[in-house]
Amino acid sequence: SAVTQMWGAMELYAKGEELERPYVKGMRPTPVDDAFTFPYFEELIDERVSSGKQSVKGLLTQEQLIPGLGNSIAQDIMFNAKLHPKRSIDDLIGSEKKQLYDAIIKTVSRVIELGGRNDEYNLFGQPGGYRRILDKNAAGKPCPSCSTTIVKIQYLGGACYYCPSCQV
Repeated sequence: SAVTQMWGAMELYAKGEELERPYVKGMRPTPVDDAFTFPYFEELIDERVSSGKQSVKGLLTQEQLIPGLGNSIAQDIMFNAKLHPKRSIDDLIGSEKKQLYDAIIKTVSRVIELGGRNDEYNLFGQPGGYRRILDKNAAGKPCPSCSTTIVKIQYLGGACYYCPSCQV
């Protein structure tokens, strides 16, 4: 038996036919796709900047701009990139865009390498090995990098955890 939560689905297709599924057809590249390159990521940011103001958290979590990312993993990506959740992507300089891109690739790769998050389970009921850096348990505790107290805010429909010293 298997259980899906949130955006889960289990379907069986002949190889290639899954690309015609409505949710998948036309989907943007995911961080594990070869097409998810730094130039592609810069174009995505430029596209979002031209369509109006958007924050780093919004880029990571809204409208499936980067499929597969959700609020929980976005917290660690923003921490690894040293960017505040409310920071406007319009204000990012080239090196910060690269930091964000690298943090996406590094964090997603690490989650996959460790078999998913420790609070989620595979088809055999085994938890993943990835422990989030910033989650509800981190709020009010020292930052793992600088010891400043981790702050919790509500933003864009969910909780955000960040270090006010490390993430600008």
